[in-house]
Amino acid sequence: MFIKKLGQSGFLLRVNNIEVLVDPYLSNSVQELDSYDLIRKYPIQYKPEDLKNIDWVLITHDHIDHCDPKTIPILSKNNKRTKFIGPLPVRKLLLKWGIEKHRIIPAKDFPIILGNSITVTPTAAAHPKLSIAKDNYPSALGWFFNINGITIYSAGDTSLCEEIITQLKKLPIINLGLLPVNEDNFFRRKRGIIGNMTIREAFGLADEIGIEKVLPMHWDLFDANGALKEEIEAIYKGYNWKFKLIMDFNKI
Repeated sequence: MFIKKLGQSGFLLRVNNIEVLVDPYLSNSVQELDSYDLIRKYPIQYKPEDLKNIDWVLITHDHIDHCDPKTIPILSKNNKRTKFIGPLPVRKLLLKWGIEKHRIIPAKDFPIILGNSITVTPTAAAHPKLSIAKDNYPSALGWFFNINGITIYSAGDTSLCEEIITQLKKLPIINLGLLPVNEDNFFRRKRGIIGNMTIREAFGLADEIGIEKVLPMHWDLFDANGALKEEIEAIYKGYNWKFKLIMDFNKI
């Protein structure tokens, strides 16, 4: 199994001959379309036009740093067999961008087979609150992967509420949790940024539901919407958390 960080909540997952992209943000759309000062702190990991063997693209919600108008259409054009999974607001955008309907799969609350020994189950996310779309499924999602018996929970963008905790407790034990730690706060809301869990909330969630390892997400791409590595590590060291903290994808 190979996992490569892409930024925000995005990553490339390769299992045997199956390649899966989650929330691929592979452009500078946020700076160009949202705010000039939202500048990447590290380079784009892949050019969208260079990725030509993608089987699946999973998109958690319709914000441009997750459902990127300058990444997704290019991926679709260069990967004619790729299928896309997402909530209703995402699916509407994909159709608008010219992606064929038969390649777009609704995200419902049951496992989807991605390939031999790899499944993904959509989970609800609260961004910033739980919202149900017209198809009666959540407007924002996370993903629960089962890969040859190894379980990974990718939370996407989510705040924390009792409903989220309850649904996660119903899942099998999570070996690895990819959890956002770019907290919501007054100043971010003031400039239109929707934050996610605080570091303590993400760590508390991991402890409460028994996640074995945690890799913080969504903290290191933009100064205005992130956290510091030092504060993440300090909060981990300052409490008696039961999980193992991982700060580097290469050490999973």
